[in-house]
Amino acid sequence: MTLQLPLSTSAQPAKLSARDFWLLADGGAFEGFVKTELIEGVLQVVNAVHTRHARIHAALAGELGIAVKGSTLILLATPSVNLAGDSVPEPDLALASRADDKAVAAVDLRLAIEISDTTLDFDLGRKMRLYARHGVPEYWVVDVEGKVIHQHWQPLASGYAQERVLAFGTVISAATIDGLNVPTAPLG
Repeated sequence: MTLQLPLSTSAQPAKLSARDFWLLADGGAFEGFVKTELIEGVLQVVNAVHTRHARIHAALAGELGIAVKGSTLILLATPSVNLAGDSVPEPDLALASRADDKAVAAVDLRLAIEISDTTLDFDLGRKMRLYARHGVPEYWVVDVEGKVIHQHWQPLASGYAQERVLAFGTVISAATIDGLNVPTAPLG
């Protein structure tokens, strides 16, 4: 016996695969947008980067660049990361052991950093769980408004086992990358 389900007449979101995302991106569908990500099959599009965000991004990138100088890690600004068949996030900054021409593979991502001035709940919620579920060793969320950095490590399927919150003005030491110490005074 075949069960007949009623026809749905309400709008349903379309779930995309990473393959769909790359076809759209390569076809120019996201031109004119600052940042476009695929998070669990859903497109996330951000248009404007506010001055506070841009200033902190530049300052943190500068400090990270100094901190990784001489190491084998690669500092990347807003790279695409292939996490799964339905997720291609673009962290604001990342450290990777190597980088492909198109995207960083999840296994090569050592640290993902989001700078949050308008997306704090999303970055500390759904996005944090996504990075953890795919084994990203360490994840930082820079809270622009709160002037703190949320540092997460020891990924689990449901999130990160360890977390600490550090105020701007302190030195943040990576929990998973030996010798990586980043002054945060320039952020505040």
